[in-house]
Amino acid sequence: MHSNQNLLGRFAPSPTGPLHMGSLIAAVASYCDIKQKGGRWHVRIDDLDPPRTAVNACTSILQTLEAHGLISDLPIIYQSQRITAYRDALNQLMSYAFFCTCSRKQLEHFPIYPGTCRNNKERLENTSIRLSVGEQKLACHDLVLGTQEHELGKVFGDFVIQRKDGLTSYNLATAVDDAQEITHVIRGQDLYPTTPIQLLIMQRLKLSPPTYGHIPVLTYGDGRKLSKQTLAPAIDNGLATSNLIKVFTYLGMPVPNTDEWTVEQLLQWGIGNWDLSKVPSKLRPYSA
Repeated sequence: MHSNQNLLGRFAPSPTGPLHMGSLIAAVASYCDIKQKGGRWHVRIDDLDPPRTAVNACTSILQTLEAHGLISDLPIIYQSQRITAYRDALNQLMSYAFFCTCSRKQLEHFPIYPGTCRNNKERLENTSIRLSVGEQKLACHDLVLGTQEHELGKVFGDFVIQRKDGLTSYNLATAVDDAQEITHVIRGQDLYPTTPIQLLIMQRLKLSPPTYGHIPVLTYGDGRKLSKQTLAPAIDNGLATSNLIKVFTYLGMPVPNTDEWTVEQLLQWGIGNWDLSKVPSKLRPYSA
């Protein structure tokens, strides 16, 4: 394994609560994937939405990552500290954007944004900013899902890049940050629908996109995704080695039975044996 400091992967949790097994799977996958390539791994906290940020969640997330040997090679970045970068990007996009006064209630019966305010170039009170998509077609190449082409106007419509409360949208912030130094993004397939949107933002900002790989997400037996909303149990940091063995089993890489593993040994084994093609197309259901 050769060192390649130009390669950089990332794990970017939102601090809405503690990490659960599904999020640990994503963290380990992104870590092993970039480390096997000889690259570095970076942790970014996506804390742009203060009302959804849980008390002590950032500390809890970082403690869980550390307990499982997942240490960022670069200083932790908090999106809440990068508002200037997002504002600059927003200004660059304004020639493609418009101000929207539509409420959620007005739009609730439309599958995609109907273009109501598309000609509105004047900022009014209580407006969001949307990026006009037009008839743009965009191809996404994914290491897991292959290449797929999307007609953005028919599938997504004009989308929000700044909310009515003045907060930067998730997609704009993520696009700006992932196109800075990140070369590889391994994340859950639940986030794949955001990829074409983020790629369009990068394209219009003339930024270079990373390489993407979207792995299956962990679900309960009834098909619901593990998440904070479905009350997924928090990771027990005291069971770090057991947790990592479970993670690699979910990812299709069962760890050989041995008397004793340390966290460090498990991660080194995972890096050495990492193979994205071995990840099942659907993970077996979660069991505590």
